Amino acid sequence: MKQRIAVTAMAILVLAATTASAQPGYFSSKEMHRTANLDKAINQYCASLRSENEGVVESALAHLVRMKLFVPELNCPEVPLAIRMVAVSGETPKVRHRAYLASLVFDSPAIFKAEGKQLYSGPDDLFSTIASRTNVAFLAPVNN
Repeated sequence: MKQRIAVTAMAILVLAATTASAQPGYFSSKEMHRTANLDKAINQYCASLRSENEGVVESALAHLVRMKLFVPELNCPEVPLAIRMVAVSGETPKVRHRAYLASLVFDSPAIFKAEGKQLYSGPDDLFSTIASRTNVAFLAPVNN
C-alpha cells in the first residue's frame, strides 16, 4: 500500500513538473510579435495604462517596452504620450519610475538594442535591466 502511494505521489509530481515547465513565460516570444496584430495589442495596452489597478498599469508598461525592444521600428505616436501621462500622474513612485524608463525606451530604442535580445522572467527583471542600461548610457563619462 505504501509503495502504491509513493508511486502515485511521484507520478503526480512528475506530471506537475511537466505541466509547469510547459507554461509560457511572462512575455510573448519574438515570433509571436511578428505574427500578432500589434495595432490591436497597442490599443489594449494603452487602455490598460489608464487602469486604476497598479499591477495592470505595470504589466502594460512592461509589455509595451518588450514590444518596442522586439520591434524598434514600431511607430505608434499614441504610446509615448500615454506612457508620459503615467510618468507624470501615476499612482505610485514605482509606476511613475517604470513609466519614465519606458519612455526612454520609446524615445531612444537604439540605446536598448542589446536588451531586445535578452529573456526576462517578468517586469521586475525587465525594468531592472532597462534602469542599468540607462545608468551606463547616461552616467558614463564622456571621452573627449
